Amino acid sequence: MNINELEIDIQKNKERSPETFNEIVNITLPFYMFYRKMFGGVSRLEEDNYQITHSEIDVLSSLKISGNEEYILSPTRLNERLLFTAGAITKVLKKLEEKEYIERLDNKFDKRGKLVKLTPLGREVHDKVMKDILEFEEKCFSSLNEEEKQTMKNLFIKLLKS
Repeated sequence: MNINELEIDIQKNKERSPETFNEIVNITLPFYMFYRKMFGGVSRLEEDNYQITHSEIDVLSSLKISGNEEYILSPTRLNERLLFTAGAITKVLKKLEEKEYIERLDNKFDKRGKLVKLTPLGREVHDKVMKDILEFEEKCFSSLNEEEKQTMKNLFIKLLKS
C-alpha cells in the first residue's frame, strides 16, 4: 500500500467492515507504514553497505554505550540490554567475533563465562554504520520542522510511559 491509497483503504475498511473498524487505524496504519519505511531502510543500509545485521549493530552499540571505558560487557549484561534469547546472543556474538568486531576475554570473576569486548575495528564499523543510519533517519523526518519533531518526541515518550 502506498500513501495515496491509505485514505481510500481506510474509508473502504470503514464502509465494508464497520463491525471490525475503529478510528484508531487513522493513527496506527500510517504509523506502521512509516515504521516499515524507516526500519526497512535502515536494515537495507546495514546489510547492503556493511554486511551487518540490525542485531549485530545493536550489540556493537550496547558495547560502545553501556560497556566500561574499555567497551567490555558480560554476555548476561548484553542479553539484559537487548532482550535476546541465550541462543540468539550466542549466534550474534559468534558472527561478530568472526568479523573481528568483538573479542571474547576470560572473566577473572567467573571462570565459566567470557566477557565481550568491542575491538578497534568494531568501533570503526559501528561509527560508520551509525553515521549513515542517522543521515537516513534525518531524511525520514526532514519534512518536519523542529517544533513538530519536538512534539512527536513528546508524544512518543507519553505513549511509552502509558
